[in-house]
Order: sequence, then C-alpha cells, then structure tokens
Amino acid sequence: MGRYRHLDYGERVQIATLRAENKTYAAIAKILHRSVSTIHNEVHRNCMRPDVTNNTEIFPYQAEYAQVTSDHRRTIASRQKVKLTRHWQKVINSYLRKRWSLEQIAHGTRVPYSTNTLYGYAQDGYLRFKPKRYRGRKKKRYHGVGTDREVFRIHHISKRGRKVEKRLEFGHWEVDGIEGPRGSQSMLLSFLERKTRCLILVKARSKTNKSIDTAMSFFFRFYGQYVKSCTFDRGSEFTNFSNVLLVTHQEGKKIYFTDAFAPWQRGSNEERNKRVREYYPKGSAFGHELQVRLNAVSNEINNKPMKIFNWRSPATKFAIEKKKLARQANQ
Repeated sequence: MGRYRHLDYGERVQIATLRAENKTYAAIAKILHRSVSTIHNEVHRNCMRPDVTNNTEIFPYQAEYAQVTSDHRRTIASRQKVKLTRHWQKVINSYLRKRWSLEQIAHGTRVPYSTNTLYGYAQDGYLRFKPKRYRGRKKKRYHGVGTDREVFRIHHISKRGRKVEKRLEFGHWEVDGIEGPRGSQSMLLSFLERKTRCLILVKARSKTNKSIDTAMSFFFRFYGQYVKSCTFDRGSEFTNFSNVLLVTHQEGKKIYFTDAFAPWQRGSNEERNKRVREYYPKGSAFGHELQVRLNAVSNEINNKPMKIFNWRSPATKFAIEKKKLARQANQ
C-alpha cells in the first residue's frame, strides 16, 4: 500500500462540481479513485460551518474555502510539539551531563523525541543544553621546515595499504599527544583505533623518551594483541629513535608518520581529542590525574553512539572485533 496523499486543490474543485450535480459520496469517490470516507470527511470537515447540524445543506461545499481551511489546520499541526514529561526531561538532562549531543540522545537512546524537537526544547529552556560556540579560524604561520629525515621517508603514511586507508581492517591505531598548560610536563597520549573509533588514554609524566616509552609500553601491555600499526604525527615525542625501535622491533608493529602540519591525515584522532577537551579544557594540568580517571573518561566517550555506526557505540564495535579475533584464534 502506498503512502497516503492529501487532497489537492484540483480534487477539491472536482468534489465541489460533482456535489453541485447531486452526485453521491460513493460516485465521487469512484471518479477520484479515493475512498468514500475520504470524500465524506473532506466535505463535512472543510465546509463553512462544520458545527451546524445539516451543515452541507445550509452551507454548500466550496473548494477555495476548503483549501484555505485545510492549509491552516496543517500549519497549526506542524507547530505543535510533543509534550515533554518530567521523566524524560530528567533522562535527557542526565545524558547531557555526560556530554552527549542532542542527536546522539535522539537516535542512540529510547528517548521518544526527534533531534529537532530536542533542539526546540533546549531553545525554550527546558533542557540543560549549551550550544557550542565556534571561534573564527585564524590562519597559523609556520616557519620553514627542514628536509625530512630518512625515517619519515621509510615510514611515510603513503605506505599504508588500502585496507588501512578504507578502515576495512581492525587493529590500526592513530596516536597523538594532548599537552597541558605551558610549563607543565605531564601530557596524555590518545590512541584511536581507526575502524571502531575506540579511544584509549594513557598518561605520560613528560615528553622525555623514557616517559613516552613507559606510556607506550603500558598501552601495548593491555592492547598489544589488537595492534597491527600505529600512525604518529611528527612531534618530537614520537619521532625519537627510542620510540621507533620500541614499536617496530620490541613490539613488532608497523609504524607510519604523517606529513608535517597535516592533522587531517589523522582526522579521527583529532576529532576524539576535541571530545577529550570537553573533560579537560585547555589549560588543564595532568600532573595529579590518575589512570583510573582517564579510563572513566575514555569509557564515557566510547559508549556514546555514533551516526557513522548507525547509532551504535565505538565500545560495542570494538567488542565485536575482539570476539572475531577470538573466534579466528580458536579455529
């Protein structure tokens, strides 16, 4: 059965003409290929005075008046909002406190409201939602960059295969550093799995080779079996010889470096870093931050549904990939 189509002005003119010829509702419905109830309801709802007994005899059906009445009724209906109950208001605000977007709440939960409806309630002040403010883009000025070292040529990002680029294979990670305020030493290392967008945060005490190696080893201790390659930018904390040897020789993983000043080559990693900044705004120091707290933050981010996964979460997708690897290992 096709989707119902409302009567248009041309059909209303035909109804008025056939009514003037004393045609029955059944005859009019047959001519217009409509149901009898559609014709009956149209005549009685859109006449001059539907509240008067025998209204169709006293006030004849007019196509122009019926069209105006119908358009006005549909305009009022489109402006009406579904009532926001106190229960759903509390539920929605609880998700907003977890930094979910309104679109994630509308599609990734059982909340019975659309995204546009939620934005309407937020605009009316019923939800604890603050729209993001985007500052104007300011073009950065970079100093000239010297010739790339041999390691960049050998491990250039262009060496990655098609499966890695198209996110068809599990186990390829992007790695970046999130620094604290100027003068502080501690920083966060963010690891993002490309296929599932799963985020892992690890604290490094400083940008020294020893601290970075310790943080990288901590990550490989728990997730090394799910790693096939790592893609880094050209920050000094990742390009040092110690880190390259740790990943390629000690852990036996492939390593890639992006071009200089090309954050879009690790776009997913940069986007997840913005989500981390919602918990740790710029200027936040990580010196006293515990790994348990970092795990809680990454879990909260990973459990938010994503549109690209048909509103399933990165945590769910990561768990599915882990089960696939377990089944392959048992075969």
